[in-house]
Amino acid sequence: MPDVEAARDLLVENIKLAEDSIDYRGNRGELLSAERGCAWDANAKSRASRAELQAQDVVFKIRENERIDPTLFGNLPSEAVPDPRTRDMGGRFLVNKSAIERSKILGIAKGMPKGSHLHLHFNSEIPPEMLFPHARNLHETMFIRTTKPLCTRADFDDAEMVFNVLPKETYKADCFSAMYNPDAKDKNNSPWMLWTDFRNYFPADMVFENTEGLENAEYWAQNKMIIAADNGWQTHNGAWACFNQGTRAFKGLLNYEGVYRWYIGHAIDSMIKDKVMFAELRPMLLDKTIPSDDGTRQLDHKDQMNIICEEVQNKHKELEKAGDLDKFPFGVKIIYCTPRSIPKQRMQIELQDCIKLKLQFPDLICGFDLVGAEDRPNHVGFYADLLVGFTKTCKTLGISIPFMFHAGETLLDTGGSSNPDNSNLYDALLLNAKRIGHGYSLLKHPMLVERYKKQNICLELCPISNELLHLCGNAREHPFPGLLAAGLHCTLNADNPSLFRGPTLDSSSLSHEFYQVMVGDTRMTIHGWKQLAEWSLEHSCLTEAELKQAMEIFGRDWEVFCQWVVETYGEYADGLPDLQ
Repeated sequence: MPDVEAARDLLVENIKLAEDSIDYRGNRGELLSAERGCAWDANAKSRASRAELQAQDVVFKIRENERIDPTLFGNLPSEAVPDPRTRDMGGRFLVNKSAIERSKILGIAKGMPKGSHLHLHFNSEIPPEMLFPHARNLHETMFIRTTKPLCTRADFDDAEMVFNVLPKETYKADCFSAMYNPDAKDKNNSPWMLWTDFRNYFPADMVFENTEGLENAEYWAQNKMIIAADNGWQTHNGAWACFNQGTRAFKGLLNYEGVYRWYIGHAIDSMIKDKVMFAELRPMLLDKTIPSDDGTRQLDHKDQMNIICEEVQNKHKELEKAGDLDKFPFGVKIIYCTPRSIPKQRMQIELQDCIKLKLQFPDLICGFDLVGAEDRPNHVGFYADLLVGFTKTCKTLGISIPFMFHAGETLLDTGGSSNPDNSNLYDALLLNAKRIGHGYSLLKHPMLVERYKKQNICLELCPISNELLHLCGNAREHPFPGLLAAGLHCTLNADNPSLFRGPTLDSSSLSHEFYQVMVGDTRMTIHGWKQLAEWSLEHSCLTEAELKQAMEIFGRDWEVFCQWVVETYGEYADGLPDLQ
């Protein structure tokens, strides 16, 4: 057996031979080159202009310096114990939000053309702060109902509330009375309190700081409608409870004639500001009517769709007059949504109503979706016979209403049962979905990954939503890098931004999503940003002619964006420390 000194000499000799050899470095270079060649963003990079390549260098240098910049994120050395001021780039979104707003990468994301927004729930583009002023104007017809009498501070903390527009003759309850009955049904003893009275009689000792121009009653209600960093939502079920409570409250503040009409134009303005060219919105259409502002009339689905069409037309005329039509050239389309929790008999009515709307508005209705927490009944397959019949009926009628199911937005992935065979990811494939919402759990199914790629099913990723509903802890834990690396086509979406951004009037919801993926994965590039935006157009419901026009507009805007990045941030990036 060799002695110790011989072994040492042999190691030294072999290390010297290795130093003189280029084999390992060559093999490593070939390996890296091979991976780059088959990377999901390789096609986008191969088409990159000189300006885009320069912009990528700028973005990379700024991002990596921001990652270690203590003046921005308050990061401490890795071996130090963090304090409450410490921020974590790519960490928890709401905790970091104030620092994110100072990020130059977010500033760059705000200037980026983003293509389409394909997963945006109808009531969630505009924050509640912008809806309350409209509610104040309905002095006699905006009402509130709480789930319990509001007599103690604990009651205010625990109670849920909803809004509704009702005729001014409606019996007016008092939510602050110990005798208040939230379940009253008698027209002479209704549970509804006039919102004006609620605001006027809101307890004087219930005072909040930094209400951002809201009255105390409005600020209290707003906190019931959003998921904020200091809300009691630290569990998955708690987050869903906050989310469902918020959507119920939003419904009454938004779904009445005057604001419904105002909302369309304002939502389009918000999307234009966020550099979004086209959107497919998801309204919940289980409720068949919304009230007029005086509460005396009910507007059915046809009336609501007419309002959408009229307001899109008005916005188009406004943009065309200003020479800005290319900023939002195709209007919006509607994905019919209904909850996954209803009985089959009711689901059949929903499918009938969807077909009816499609026949009435063939260019507006573009898809069908089932929504709700996937860890609760029912799974998509529960309605398989109805959905197969729906598809066959559409084919016979010569209309197209593709499925765009929420699927894989879950950790359990059992379709609200104890059986993993009930995963909605299976049924989305079998029912030939055009896209799926989220797809968070898809990597659990390697065979499905290949089938999804083969059938060209696109994933509508919603990273911030997934984090705030506790599917992951932060952007770095999200599976989007793996989903993209697997070769799946994906888009970025904000899901329910007005519920998920905390108190804010900022309408840059999709910019935050692009920011999060840029800081959440060191391999993300602006070439990747470009590919995600292009896929959002390719997998939209635009016609072939519209898609061609959209890609031309996007290509032109993208080149302008890259030049802007270099001109605006290039000198700043040059002054940053070189990266290792």
